[in-house]
Amino acid sequence: MKLKKIVSLILLLFITIGLAATLSACSNSSSSKKQTSLEKIKKKGVLTVGMSASTAPYEFHDKNDKIIGSDVTLIKKIAKKIGVKYKIKDMDFDGLLPAMQSGKIDMIVSAMSPTKEREKSADFSKVYYKSTNVFVTKKDDVKKFNANPDLLNSSTVAVINSSTQQQVVQKNFPKATLKLFSKSTDTALAVVNSKADALLVDVPTAALLEKTNSSLVNTNIRKSDGTAGAAVVMPNNSTKDLKNAVNSVITKYKTNYAKWVLEEVKNVKTSE
Repeated sequence: MKLKKIVSLILLLFITIGLAATLSACSNSSSSKKQTSLEKIKKKGVLTVGMSASTAPYEFHDKNDKIIGSDVTLIKKIAKKIGVKYKIKDMDFDGLLPAMQSGKIDMIVSAMSPTKEREKSADFSKVYYKSTNVFVTKKDDVKKFNANPDLLNSSTVAVINSSTQQQVVQKNFPKATLKLFSKSTDTALAVVNSKADALLVDVPTAALLEKTNSSLVNTNIRKSDGTAGAAVVMPNNSTKDLKNAVNSVITKYKTNYAKWVLEEVKNVKTSE
């Protein structure tokens, strides 16, 4: 009889230990489960977005130093879709990708185009906008450039550092001397002050630069950057739930985005 009790106690002990181990394993598995990209942002309650707020009408400071623009409108839509607030970190364009890679920002919304090089270290959404690029120069020089675009090969051209426009100049006018800046407004000042012969920006930006610099004018020289267009940039290997959320917003508002650009052009007139 005593032997049966002892065996029963031993069996009960093994069952208890086994159950405890199972519960512990389940607990550890649950606690060690990695959060998705979207869950991490939701847990913080804030979407931190990096942009270079110096390229109107996409992103720029108004007269009260508030950052506005068509990309800001897009950020608001994405944050609303995720169900969080948003915060913008303004920085130089060439510092955006390093900032995202180091975890300082959750994504980039700054009219950035996907390229093979960028796609090595980041994930891109669907394209939400595409324009073309135009060379801008002083009124006194526009005729000579229109008559002979090859003059750009012996000219100094101002572009934003690390931009697709920089690549366009390097590809089409490899002998041109490049002057690199962090803001489109600085490229305009370089041409106005004869520190560069021409600049290359997208068409909406060119129109705005000319409104604030009466000595500048478009040439007839337009070049596509060969990329798909502007997209939202997310950290490399972002999970599908975040990508799907962003892409659903782009799908819904892609047609509206072109209208937002035109609306912000009006705001620039009274803001700068």
